[in-house]
Amino acid sequence: MFIDFISRILGAEKVSVSNRQEKVTTPNVIEKSSTNTKPIPEKYKKDIKALLDKYGDAFKTGFCINLTLQEALSIMPRDRRRRTDSYRGLQSYLKRELGITLSITSQKSKSTTL
Repeated sequence: MFIDFISRILGAEKVSVSNRQEKVTTPNVIEKSSTNTKPIPEKYKKDIKALLDKYGDAFKTGFCINLTLQEALSIMPRDRRRRTDSYRGLQSYLKRELGITLSITSQKSKSTTL
């Protein structure tokens, strides 16, 4: 400001002095991919791959899958227990990590509709 004032009085060319260093930087941008960044646990890999093969591009966050126990067993076979509770771990993993609701119903279970 003082230099600018002196330059005006003397009629010299306008001289600009800056105490700041001009630094050009690029912003730090972290790109988020649409895929899950955490690795899928081994015990769910086959099941998730089978669901991806069946539902393809529709397999995304907010998706709701309703299956009967027979359909679930044909897509994702289980060796030991052939009940709906054998899929509880997969259901909770899909809901927690991917936001996908997996509902499996059995013909033996009672209906809760009124």
